Amino acid sequence: MTPSPVDGHTFDAGIEYHPMSGLDEFLIHNNPLPVRVMWTSDPRAYERMWFTCQDDTGDLLVVAGMGVYPNLGTAEAFAIVNYRGNHTTVRAHRKLGLNRMDMTVGPLAFEVVTPFREWHLSLGDNDHGIAFDLSWQDTKRPVYRNIGGGAVVGTQVFAGVAGYDGFGRQSGWIEIGGERHEVTTEHYCGTRDHHWGTRDGVGGRALWGGYQHPHSGEWVEFAEYGIWGDHVLYNLGDQRRGSDTLADRRYRLRFEPDTRLLLSGEVDYVFADGHERTVAFERLGHQIAFLRCGMYGGPNGGTPDGDLWQGVDVGDGVVTGETYDVRDPEVRSRICGLDQHHARFVSEGETVYGIVEPYDTLCYEMAKAGRGGFSLLE
Repeated sequence: MTPSPVDGHTFDAGIEYHPMSGLDEFLIHNNPLPVRVMWTSDPRAYERMWFTCQDDTGDLLVVAGMGVYPNLGTAEAFAIVNYRGNHTTVRAHRKLGLNRMDMTVGPLAFEVVTPFREWHLSLGDNDHGIAFDLSWQDTKRPVYRNIGGGAVVGTQVFAGVAGYDGFGRQSGWIEIGGERHEVTTEHYCGTRDHHWGTRDGVGGRALWGGYQHPHSGEWVEFAEYGIWGDHVLYNLGDQRRGSDTLADRRYRLRFEPDTRLLLSGEVDYVFADGHERTVAFERLGHQIAFLRCGMYGGPNGGTPDGDLWQGVDVGDGVVTGETYDVRDPEVRSRICGLDQHHARFVSEGETVYGIVEPYDTLCYEMAKAGRGGFSLLE
């Protein structure tokens, strides 16, 4: 068993992850003050991690995450399991308390086993018919980056959002309605992130400033590197230091004719050295994680039934959830928003599986108008 911090373990991460230490895997960030004293009074201050786990057949997709909101005094976690279009969510809430090393909320638990190498994710007993016990193994090197935004404290300027992202393989099991599905690293892959700063809409609709982002990008891992939005991540141990950023992305997209949800497309990745790679992708069935169910608010609102946004205080020890049949186009239209589409990617002889993240149906409107590097694929 890996020692916990109270056993004196330092969670050293090694030089490959500099300037981060193993403690950066925990939800404790607060530049530059002590953990319990926030650097900003903004109620939208947040810290959040997110994981996906998807198969290579288009049957099973899991998305899970946890967030803490120090100025609101809340913590929450969610898990979405979409099995062949049967989309079930479990949400859990508690008071934040003083121990931000505690990464459990209700039946959901997120455990660092080895920093930037291995996690243990679990969803225990609940009333919604899903559970899992997963070992997560990193495959690409997480790299710290300052993403943008900002605030001034005294004479110092701090980032609005910072953090890191990565890719990995999973093993263990997922249970749906009493049926257990084995997860093996040969057939399951995923992506993860961990960000902190301030987020538009944290705390509810009244704290949403109207931010609209039609398409976040793709989270797709090729043999030599992974593409995480505009971020290029290298394999663990790769001699290239750090990471890179794409110079440009150009999209040609196809949508469902009735719902206008993203269905397939092509993207040209333009790398910093000028070379390009064209990738074709196609969504697998109705394997979508509708993140409004995980409290990601935006133009379409928060949770489809109740308009719950990240950070909102709904009580201590509260667990809720629901199941939608997302094979029904009317259901997809009602609950869509920031959506993660399980997709097959084909490029230069490689076939891999990953996630495409549009904001449905803003993405369609952008492509229809031919703006921002987006166009329709006929």
